[in-house]
Amino acid sequence: MHPLYTPDNTTAAYQLNWSVALFGTDEFPPAGKWLSELRAVAESDGVRILEHHIAAANVAQFLVSSKPYIAPSQIVRSLKGRWQYLIRDTNPKVFRRNYSIGSIGEVNSDVLANYVARQPQNHPMADSRAQERIEALQFHDSGLDFGRERFSSHGRFVHNLHMVLENEEGWHDTRADVLIRSRQMIIDSAKKHSWGLARIGLVTNHFHILLSTNVTESPDSVALCLMNNLAYVQQMKPVLRFSYYVGTFGDYDRGAIRKILRS
Repeated sequence: MHPLYTPDNTTAAYQLNWSVALFGTDEFPPAGKWLSELRAVAESDGVRILEHHIAAANVAQFLVSSKPYIAPSQIVRSLKGRWQYLIRDTNPKVFRRNYSIGSIGEVNSDVLANYVARQPQNHPMADSRAQERIEALQFHDSGLDFGRERFSSHGRFVHNLHMVLENEEGWHDTRADVLIRSRQMIIDSAKKHSWGLARIGLVTNHFHILLSTNVTESPDSVALCLMNNLAYVQQMKPVLRFSYYVGTFGDYDRGAIRKILRS
């Protein structure tokens, strides 16, 4: 069965920000010799450097944004590879293999989780029985720690995503069986792909989903997987808009990270 939603026909609204730490085998050269060029070439990879700070002689920290088709592992590869090429003559092997990358958002995880939890109250149903049914279908796994670092072969990472998927033309689907099967499909998809699913904020015309995923998975691939699985619930009909929102989040918001980098 061919996917209904693909990178070619689906657009994204997004705000994807990351705190990245890279570690050197020796002292990094002064930023004036490479930073402006690194900004330009990294942006061609879909990675934009917003802030930069040398925390120690061999520790560099970055605040970056990225495009949805870029996985966190690709962000690290872009920064390290492009930077190494720029300083190859004076520092032919400057980086250690380890790294750290973490997702951050406009607000921290607690604020966002409370917002998603209140979706039924933010979009109340006129019928009290329908409202009770919607409230009963919310999903919450209190055991998932959004700040817990996970480990790849060479680095540690936090990759938390906030997805919003909306029905085509904002259409309200109040059918209990469809809502139940859609909820279960999101849960099953997370289990199949080893995603940490924290919350589903489900109402009759859209879904909010908070999950933690792997360092090699792009936000775009996660969103399209969920959208096609939800379409499968309804015989591969295009019930969702051919668009989605995805944002990153973590224990710290962007303001806190900027303050740390500038201090």
